[in-house]
Amino acid sequence: MSLESIIEQIKGVLDAPEGKVSLYFTKKDYRSSYTSYKPGISIDLQKEFVTIVIEALEELKEKEVVPFNPTGSLDDTLEVCNYESVDSLSHIIYSLDEGRLLEFPPDDISKFTFYCLVIKPNGSHDEEELLFFRRVTKFKKLKKGIVGRIVSGDFEKIDAELLGIDNYIDIVGYDSQLTIMNHISMERIFDIKTQYQESAKRTLAMIKDSNRIENFEQFEEDSINDGRVIRGLTKILQEPDKVNRCFENFEKVKELVNVVELDIKFSEDGSKIIYERKDQLQNITLIIRDAYYQTFITERLGVDELA
Repeated sequence: MSLESIIEQIKGVLDAPEGKVSLYFTKKDYRSSYTSYKPGISIDLQKEFVTIVIEALEELKEKEVVPFNPTGSLDDTLEVCNYESVDSLSHIIYSLDEGRLLEFPPDDISKFTFYCLVIKPNGSHDEEELLFFRRVTKFKKLKKGIVGRIVSGDFEKIDAELLGIDNYIDIVGYDSQLTIMNHISMERIFDIKTQYQESAKRTLAMIKDSNRIENFEQFEEDSINDGRVIRGLTKILQEPDKVNRCFENFEKVKELVNVVELDIKFSEDGSKIIYERKDQLQNITLIIRDAYYQTFITERLGVDELA
């Protein structure tokens, strides 16, 4: 569903939001489980939330939509992916179930890392929900001084940690598809580093089978612990044949290393890359991703970081 269609659906909620708008604050617990708390929100506040969503989506609806890329995103684009491609999403949605919600908020509400605004345009129980995710804005207490508010002419001290809800949306979920406005928030909200590591292991297994990297065990260990590299290895899974194509054209690999002047050595018989240290990780994975290029007119050498 397009953002324009979502906007039209929820505009009608402004007239009668009661029972159609819910707010959940969520934190991650041990071993990728999540717990959520559902505070009560007044009808006026529900209207304000809906207005925030509409205004945020209006700003984004004209942007180009592209498939989600683990290695990064281009400016002025939205990314999309299916629910099933995000392992933690089902656990998060599970935590929103009425029977599993926290009865009371935790003592330390700063542990909430994001919130989810759930809107049911028709208010029907079995209706598919619109999910709007946003990282929580946290206001830390002053190291010295007092934070307060004026109530009925009196200044009152605020002791509690404050949580902020601004006028942005990071991710929209509907019709089994996520539309991502903020790439970093996709990683932070859904904590997909662990998922990237598991995906990277699948790519590393293919690289191991090629038998083209000497000291592979160290290469594998260092790769799994490098966030930038595991994103690139995860991206390869979208085109797994890249691994075979790269190493089947090994003479081209050696030619590339020479032309770009990469600090990479080869075994004595010329059949393997010799992995020596961590600062070679990125260059080796860029080779496998076929990310190096040369422009047609000026023959300038470059790297496509999103390849």
